[in-house]
Amino acid sequence: MVAPGSPGGGPAPHTRIMEKLGAGSGLNTAGIVDDLVEAERAPTENRLAQREERIQTEISALGQMRSVLGEFQEQIRGLDDPDNYSAIEGASRDPGVADIRVGDATIPGGYDVEVVQLAQSQRLATVPGTFESSSDPVGTGRLIIIFGDGREQTVTIGDDDSTLLGIRDAINRQAEGVAASIVDDGEGPRLSLVTTETGEHNAVLGVDARQGEDDTGDLSPFFFVSNAEGDGDGIGGMRQIRAAQDAVATIDGLTVTRSENRIEDAIEGATLSLNDVGRARIEIQEQEGLIQERVQGFVETYNAVRGQFNRLSHYDPETEESGPLQGDATLRGIQMRLSRAATEPLAELRGEPVQALTDIGVITRRDGSLELDSVRLQRAAEQHPELVTRLFTDEEDGIAVRVQRLLDESLGAESPLRVRTQGLENQLRRIEDDRERLDRRMEQVRERTRREFAAMDRAVAEFNRTSDFLEQRMDAMNAARK
Repeated sequence: MVAPGSPGGGPAPHTRIMEKLGAGSGLNTAGIVDDLVEAERAPTENRLAQREERIQTEISALGQMRSVLGEFQEQIRGLDDPDNYSAIEGASRDPGVADIRVGDATIPGGYDVEVVQLAQSQRLATVPGTFESSSDPVGTGRLIIIFGDGREQTVTIGDDDSTLLGIRDAINRQAEGVAASIVDDGEGPRLSLVTTETGEHNAVLGVDARQGEDDTGDLSPFFFVSNAEGDGDGIGGMRQIRAAQDAVATIDGLTVTRSENRIEDAIEGATLSLNDVGRARIEIQEQEGLIQERVQGFVETYNAVRGQFNRLSHYDPETEESGPLQGDATLRGIQMRLSRAATEPLAELRGEPVQALTDIGVITRRDGSLELDSVRLQRAAEQHPELVTRLFTDEEDGIAVRVQRLLDESLGAESPLRVRTQGLENQLRRIEDDRERLDRRMEQVRERTRREFAAMDRAVAEFNRTSDFLEQRMDAMNAARK
């Protein structure tokens, strides 16, 4: 017999439910309630998930924008400084003899340099055989060291410093301009003094050893007086081992003397370093190609930024695929402002042969990127270097100045880019609030559905009991007829 409401003899819908839940009071209430709640939750949950994914994609894309703009800002830093468009370079054909360091004020030119002698420090030492041991007592008192420039350094030798070792330490502790050490040459220890700076006016002209009635020992081995000419051994208990001397060089035949092996401003704005006796040729010239290098670097960096923006905003009509910021007003606004900052003529240069990028061989392609004609750029740099430099560095309206100003605004705390990101982040937080409200509503639905199925479960159980009773009566009646 075909059950009512079951076309083709298949089980009726209520029969299928009963088969799933089990008959009578054995209904799988929890499982069916979970399925129903999940079915009601799914559309809202899917809608929230899609919104969340879209917003997170936009936030990530805006983060890429900030990163790209930040890198652009770092890469063009200094492009608004005129000093970065011109430079002087100097070179020596024999840096082992003399080398050169130039500055912005150095005037180009060539120079023949001959190093006649190098500056050196002076060395004094006590007479060999004067001392047997560096730890034996020598004496107390005062040593007065007199330098060629008139300076005097007084070293007090007390009881704790009365040995040769102690006198060395006292000199190093109290005197400036000399360094003391002890050298043993096989004939016993010798106290050595070396001037810490080169040049004749830093030499020690004399060491006076003075002792009072209360002093002990003998400090006369440290007495020294140099010869009038400053050479030779000198007079006293100390001898000159090496005389101090100034550096002497000729530059294009002009003799220059310095107390150190560095000559400043003999060549205007430059410093010569003397390294050995001999001859060297110095060449100073303007560095070539610096303007071209700066402009080319700007174009390459600009194009990299533009390429990143194009990928974020692209749309392919054939595949109907689009970038995460396709049609985005924030991105479009920054692109337009960046393009104007880079390509608009400078009002300050109106009437000049160089007023905009197009005048130095830089044009804008259809995709917004820049194209550089290196031949036209080189010609402009050679003919109008000051104008090309000013095109980028004018304090009010230079291209680099305008771009830097735009980047500062675009990356600031109140920039549209930052405000847009914060708005999207607020939307994410609202989605979380929506999920919490959805959870609460689904709990209410779950509770209501659970109560309904509990009531149904009780009704089915009652129906089963009635059915069992009727079946038993019918069975009894059938048995009685027999």
